[in-house]
Amino acid sequence: MAGAISKNHLSLNESLAKESNRLSGKFNARHYSKIKNMDGMLLKKDASVEKKKHMLISEMHNAVLKTFSIDKKKFGKKELGSLKKRLHTIRKFIIKLRSINYYLETTFLHELKIPKIRTTDRNPKLRRQNSLAKDELEMLEYAAYRLIRQVVSLDKRLLREYSSKEMKVIGKEKIEVKDIGLMIKKESELLEHLEAKLPPPKAATIALMKEPIFTHWVARIFALLSYLEHIYAKEATIFGKIKKNKLARSKINRKISYLMEEKAKLVKVLQEKAVSMERSSMYGKLKMELHDIATTMGL
Repeated sequence: MAGAISKNHLSLNESLAKESNRLSGKFNARHYSKIKNMDGMLLKKDASVEKKKHMLISEMHNAVLKTFSIDKKKFGKKELGSLKKRLHTIRKFIIKLRSINYYLETTFLHELKIPKIRTTDRNPKLRRQNSLAKDELEMLEYAAYRLIRQVVSLDKRLLREYSSKEMKVIGKEKIEVKDIGLMIKKESELLEHLEAKLPPPKAATIALMKEPIFTHWVARIFALLSYLEHIYAKEATIFGKIKKNKLARSKINRKISYLMEEKAKLVKVLQEKAVSMERSSMYGKLKMELHDIATTMGL
């Protein structure tokens, strides 16, 4: 039986390939060495979690495309130094996005009273903490195959190594508010896979730029990125639905700086009360709030 890939995901995949080809066509070492400092944006607190996540996804997209859309004929040891710096930046994006997702999965969904997705035998797609189903992993391989075919910098001779399994293209997907927990879990797992594909700068060598390593490496990174963006688009749609509720909208729009201040004040109040109330329920509440503020600090 053929697997399935959504029309929207396929469109993102093809758009990514076109963008990569455009960047590869005008690649030069001088521009490649100019790397934008993203620390200010990574530490930004005067935005809501939703808006910051949107900025991070957008900037990570640009960083990944600019890092791997190269002309290998013009790539040498000097450019490898720039690649290492770029890998370091992308890894920082991933770490920050994983922190945001952890906050969303725990504190935020709890505040909105949206049930947390749990791994149970009744939910086979989530067994062993794996939120990506087998058919999705097969679809990612298919996406990598299509990217090798479409991205000019990737070696077409390697296409024979990929399965030629056909994928059914499906149209509009049903998206419900209750699915947001699963969407965030899928994103988190995709971020883990993406991080695993990006070696720490010290471990990056010129061997990564040789074939067949380069094509296998970049095709899978691009496939993970496009699927992450596809799932994130679903999450954004769900947030749009949640925002129709006035109370939920106010929670979503709170700035990170306000969240940190709000949690700190609450922890102080609970600490003061807990001191005079041994073995009370205050201790449990205090532990939960301390966990929430620790989670918020990572945003």
